[in-house]
Amino acid sequence: MRRAGYRWLRKIRSALPETEGRQENTAGARMLRWTREKLVPSSKVWVQVERGIAQGLWMRLQLPGETFLWRGEHEPYVQELLASFLRLGWVAYDIGSYVGIFALPMARAVGPAGRVFAFEPDPESATRLREHVARNRMKDRVRVVEAAAWRTEAGQIPYRRGSKARSQGGVEAEGTHPVLASGEKILVRGISLDAFVAQGNPAPQLLKIDVEGGEAAVLAGAEGLITRDKPLIICEVHHLAAARWMQQWLPSCGYHMDWTIPSQDFPRHLVAKPAPND
Repeated sequence: MRRAGYRWLRKIRSALPETEGRQENTAGARMLRWTREKLVPSSKVWVQVERGIAQGLWMRLQLPGETFLWRGEHEPYVQELLASFLRLGWVAYDIGSYVGIFALPMARAVGPAGRVFAFEPDPESATRLREHVARNRMKDRVRVVEAAAWRTEAGQIPYRRGSKARSQGGVEAEGTHPVLASGEKILVRGISLDAFVAQGNPAPQLLKIDVEGGEAAVLAGAEGLITRDKPLIICEVHHLAAARWMQQWLPSCGYHMDWTIPSQDFPRHLVAKPAPND
């Protein structure tokens, strides 16, 4: 029954226009929802991402809840940025990697000579991430770092897990709270990116950050590599205090900032590049 449900779900989606599956009241959308609810049991199943920068990569996704990952619809703007910026041979850090929806295509983009360091503190998500790396035969270019990037090398640090979605989890310490997480609080390893590089790991040419509210602390813990190595930064910013701090701090480190601000104001995306005269 499960296999038939997945086949029928894929057949319906492929017959719909690109946007119709996201429209609530069309006949196609109603059929799609019925198929998800009635024929596709909630379970993790191996699928290949259908489009976007992760197209063709294998992931074991919780369906129907993670259908948007299967379809390749997750954060298309970030997908476009990564596709345009990454180069063969680069080192990239994916901070808040979840199950690797960006880390895996990043690794494909940088090629065999490049490396991706995928930081993911949630133990369940880190386990899934390792499974995806292995299934896609990328152990030679993706290293999973089961830790939360933070302002200092903190040993154990409180982390609030996402309840509705594990991707919503984040560090809950020093006045920082993940914006959507409401799950259990656990202790995870905390490390600054400067300390990580000091351990002998290569500094990145690209730094992608999505940590649900702790982004300022991640950057503060990377001050050395940012001022010295000048990586390109793609960051999702979740609250006003972080945005204001970055607006002051990053230019002092020699960066030019481009913001993409939605109608609801947050979360917003920041692309920070080394200023041309640096």
